[in-house]
Amino acid sequence: MTSDEALRGIEQGATLNTAMISPVAGGLIRTWTSEGSRLWSVEDPDWLSGVLGRGLVGRTPMPNDRFREAVFLNSDDGTLLVQSRYASGAGRSEVEVEVEVNVVQLGEPTRPEANPWYDMDRFLSAVAVSAADRGEYYVAELGGWDAPTEPYCLFAVMDQGDGPMSLLEAAPAPRGTDFWPEVPHEQPGSTVVAPASDKTLSVAGVFVTAAIHTWGVAPWDIALTFGSLKDLTG
Repeated sequence: MTSDEALRGIEQGATLNTAMISPVAGGLIRTWTSEGSRLWSVEDPDWLSGVLGRGLVGRTPMPNDRFREAVFLNSDDGTLLVQSRYASGAGRSEVEVEVEVNVVQLGEPTRPEANPWYDMDRFLSAVAVSAADRGEYYVAELGGWDAPTEPYCLFAVMDQGDGPMSLLEAAPAPRGTDFWPEVPHEQPGSTVVAPASDKTLSVAGVFVTAAIHTWGVAPWDIALTFGSLKDLTG
């Protein structure tokens, strides 16, 4: 389906729901709407994965001045409309400003041909680099509109006077991962800190994915929440 066809469908009364969306892993995503949650295959997974988590997609507010990326979903025909976070047409009158909309076709889920956790590793590392460049942090947590506060894994690059430091914080404390340090069982969470560099940012996804793996969930059960580092540091 082309963008024009999808937009004509909207004009003809197609039902669209605001949807939260998981990362793309193994060619699959999960959406969460007021109607419930659903797993889908993605017709163009590389394109969708390349725009998610980069500060390019429209957002919906979450508690504590945080945001999640949100899209519009026609679940009847599996049409996903990905709206740009920024309007085009700077310098034009307000009525002439346009917001770019891209259409992604979804289908019934199929078994991934490769390990989806590898996609998760790469995606979360790329998002770490992008978030640091934007002055944002991200939190990997369970998807859905009423997600619990735990489990979570936070990534941020912070400078508290000794130069930029890459910080990873997870609760409950990840155990048996070969990446996160083992901590006493009575300790509720775990933190890893290292000087921020291309190397440490490139492996951030490995640590976040390792933490998620201990939660007993699939990659598509996760959503990313973003916030400004200014709010995190106070």
